[in-house]
Amino acid sequence: MNRRLRIAVNGRWLLTSGLDGTGWYTRALLERLMAQHPEVEWHVLVDRPSSASWDFLTNATVHVLPPPARHWTLWHLWNRAAVPAALKRIQPDVYWSPDGMLPLRGSVPLVGTVHDLGFVHRPQDLGRVLGAYYRWIYRSSVRQADALLTVSETTRTDVHRTYGYPLAQLHTAYNAPQRAFAPLSPEEAHSARARWTNGRPYFLAVGSFTPRKNLALLLEAFDLFKEKTGSNHELVLVGDSLHADPAFDKALKNTQHRSSVVFPGRAKSDALQSLLGAAEALCFPSFFEGFGIPLVEAFQAGTPVISSSASCMPEIVGDAGWLVDPHSATAWANALERTTALPRSERQSLVERGLRRAADFSWDRSAETVFNVLSRAASRN
Repeated sequence: MNRRLRIAVNGRWLLTSGLDGTGWYTRALLERLMAQHPEVEWHVLVDRPSSASWDFLTNATVHVLPPPARHWTLWHLWNRAAVPAALKRIQPDVYWSPDGMLPLRGSVPLVGTVHDLGFVHRPQDLGRVLGAYYRWIYRSSVRQADALLTVSETTRTDVHRTYGYPLAQLHTAYNAPQRAFAPLSPEEAHSARARWTNGRPYFLAVGSFTPRKNLALLLEAFDLFKEKTGSNHELVLVGDSLHADPAFDKALKNTQHRSSVVFPGRAKSDALQSLLGAAEALCFPSFFEGFGIPLVEAFQAGTPVISSSASCMPEIVGDAGWLVDPHSATAWANALERTTALPRSERQSLVERGLRRAADFSWDRSAETVFNVLSRAASRN
């Protein structure tokens, strides 16, 4: 009798201290994969002991592989030494790395997820050594991969053009919101504004503070908007610093309306629901993304979206939001003003288009795509 399909997964980004983008992606898909396919023997490789927050891994065998890897030199040791040794012991039919970093090819088929190639197209956003490592390890990993997953068609095309990887072996499994968001009632929105901005209307940006998020331009646009309109709107920036961003630091220092810029820090799901649902609009001026999860979360929350017209954003936004040149502070200031002047009927039409667009993205559907790719790669073993 044939044994059960055996799948090993890199779970290194399931951090006990809190999940970032890759960690959320890993958790969201693993939860659904294990629920949809209990017939599979799941093995999850981590770099430190598990925690109570990993209760969704009850149907998996968890393997703790030292060393704890939070520096690129240790990432390399973990991926290129600890993982191959574990795969030799476990003998899985396929190995999937949600962060895209793969060991050297052995007898086990390898599948990785490439979220974006920002380290190729925007090397200035990373330190010189770390950026060089990312460029080297992903080029190497792409060469090892039997199949690759991406989180948008834009990234799929980018991987093909950058590395020459065959399109037939590149598969898109879209991201989706971290949780199910929903529009707020008028009373809930009023309470949220009272909580975050003392009752004043506000624009919202969500994400890490890093150069490619282009928050310096948003601050400049907000200044222009305030000076032109005299509005009492505030700007709420949700997140924390990821990489040094001198342009943002300078823009914040020079803004004429610093008292109207609010920093609530990172927001957990309930707080994010409140922040999104009561915002005048989500502002997403990023230069470069692989997907842009806050866009879809805002759609679900019934919040209009003003987005950059660069990178994958037109693909994700579709006709459900406004696309604005990320290099023009004047264009962004005009978009902010336009949002505040929208007639109720036009705003409701924009909200409804966003709700329909949000329904196009589902972790359940993406999990099935991932499973099909892993199954096909395993069958070639």
